[in-house]
Amino acid sequence: MREKKLQVFVSSTYTDLIEERQAAVEAILSSGNIPAGMELFAAGDESQMTVIKRWIDESDVYLLILAGRYGSIEKKSGKSYTQLEYEYALEQKKPLFAVVITDKGLNSKIKKLKKDALEQEAPQKLKEFQQMVLSNVSKFWEDKKDIKIAIHETLADFEYRKELIGWVRADKAIDAGPLAEQIAALVKENNELRARVDNSPILTYAGLTYNELKKLLEKERITEVEGVENLLEFFLNEGERLSQNVGVSKKSFLVTPYMKLAKFKLTNYRETDYEYLRFGLTSDGHNFYLKVLASESLP
Repeated sequence: MREKKLQVFVSSTYTDLIEERQAAVEAILSSGNIPAGMELFAAGDESQMTVIKRWIDESDVYLLILAGRYGSIEKKSGKSYTQLEYEYALEQKKPLFAVVITDKGLNSKIKKLKKDALEQEAPQKLKEFQQMVLSNVSKFWEDKKDIKIAIHETLADFEYRKELIGWVRADKAIDAGPLAEQIAALVKENNELRARVDNSPILTYAGLTYNELKKLLEKERITEVEGVENLLEFFLNEGERLSQNVGVSKKSFLVTPYMKLAKFKLTNYRETDYEYLRFGLTSDGHNFYLKVLASESLP
């Protein structure tokens, strides 16, 4: 059984492609993957494009269904939200593909939906957008069956791409505990050997010895996280996430303890486009984290 499930963001105009979007969702689910699209989520306080971009970022694959409508236009850019989504996926180098309606398929839509199937206000922009889409990975569709076939065929190819992380059941995921213990043991052994060979000076972390920094972190009380009493415990709990660079909303209660770690020069951070801060370990933070793990593993 395939363990990795890809999250697929489905983009399209809405009122003219309700049935086709449903067909796409069914095809994604039947292929063993996970569909995502803006109509699946409740509206929040953030702007529409901010939320859309975040879901595209968090998805593995971007799918566009394009027919005879250009879609609602965002005032600032003069482009439709559908085109802005597509261009953003391109900019982020997100794996993507599109299914574009044929003339015959469009004629069928016109018979069914009348003028609602055709772009009335910006036909030239639709034409230019379609040309852009066809210059990238795309297939044609005449009816819902073609969309389902295209999705199954394309996702089957994407599943073999190692860079696509996807979702994995928790009981199938790799247990990193034993690996972390091995790494900590190796670090401890390496430090001991180096001390024997060259009688090296005492290691420091952000200008402090291990014991000095440890005591300071233990004294720094934490009230934001239930069950965590001090900053050292918080650092131990979050160390693995920090080693992979973790994004934290500026409004999150976690920002305060993360910023405290930054003051001790154990973490650094940068702002993103979405009111988020992305934290990671500094060189001293990485070494101190391994040292703490090594010490915790001692009998």
